[in-house]
Amino acid sequence: MHLLLAQCVMCFRTAASQQLERARVLNDGILMLGIPSLCILAGFVYWVYRRR
Repeated sequence: MHLLLAQCVMCFRTAASQQLERARVLNDGILMLGIPSLCILAGFVYWVYRRR
């Protein structure tokens, strides 16, 4: 389960070589880096949709 959230092959292999707690922290970091990007993208898509 702890390897399920890793996004790429490099992150997957890094998480697989770590202890369970470190793998969880790595996955949390991946999510924390992805959420702001997703929010910015969603805001841009909404802005484009409103300007149509």
